[in-house]
Amino acid sequence: MNALIETENKARIARVTAGWKKPELPLEVVRRYWRDVHSPSIARRAGIWDYRHFQYDPVRGDLFAPVDGIGLDCPPGEQLMWTSDVRYADEAALDAFGASPNADAKALILGDIDLIVDQSTTYKAVDENAKTLLDDTEDATPQGTPARPTYQVFFRQRSEEAPFRAAMARLAQAWTKAPGVLRVRLSLLDAPDMEAERAAGYPIKTHPVERQYQAWIDLVVTDDAAAAPLLGLLPDAADHIREAHAYPVTTLCTFNYGGKPTLAGLRGYPAYDALTTLGGYHQAKPALLEWMYGDVARGVALEPHA
Repeated sequence: MNALIETENKARIARVTAGWKKPELPLEVVRRYWRDVHSPSIARRAGIWDYRHFQYDPVRGDLFAPVDGIGLDCPPGEQLMWTSDVRYADEAALDAFGASPNADAKALILGDIDLIVDQSTTYKAVDENAKTLLDDTEDATPQGTPARPTYQVFFRQRSEEAPFRAAMARLAQAWTKAPGVLRVRLSLLDAPDMEAERAAGYPIKTHPVERQYQAWIDLVVTDDAAAAPLLGLLPDAADHIREAHAYPVTTLCTFNYGGKPTLAGLRGYPAYDALTTLGGYHQAKPALLEWMYGDVARGVALEPHA
């Protein structure tokens, strides 16, 4: 196990929010707002071990070679537009997140949901159901446009939960051994808990049950050809999987890693992009970051590799 996998798997709880915008709002404006305004406010909250934000192009129904019985296409009006994947080391960390920041400030952050979200669903995955199995990308904190083809593959089950989850675990393990596969992170998603979300103060805008997903794989490949045979690696895949939707990632920002905000999480992605493009790493020195942001900036990595 490499250090990247070991670090990611210290998180034992995932809260995965998948959503889409209000129809009257321009998609690019919403994407910028979610990435550059909403996400940095989340990154400063207590308790986060790992936080990645994904934005998508339309589903690639032709990415995988067809498997009889598994649907690969998704109607345009039903496709996800983004996913926020926030992970916590344990329940105590999740509780700390829930208590952060103060009630007035948290209400303002959650106001973003009413501002831009038409529908979104928050899933939970815990312990062995939320695990990185492979990462040979050599990039712990990817930012911006992915360097290699990156897909978020969301699955709907056909079989009952236990056999479906067992089948997904077998499929993910098979993917880790496939040529050209660089990253596999499997999340087996619990059904949304509306009461828990309501108790935490979140507006309830959950997708209808028939449009919810039950599993998700974060997949990075060397090229699209490497992805083509992957569904066929599980001989009985169609017995367990009803649909597999491959969302191409256009933007991937890592706002927290290893229990700390990243430079992009502190300063926002546009500042991070400008800083790293010009090599202005003096603007990322601890003395300046801690003066600007206080204790939350202590120990933030400079990310010169990005």
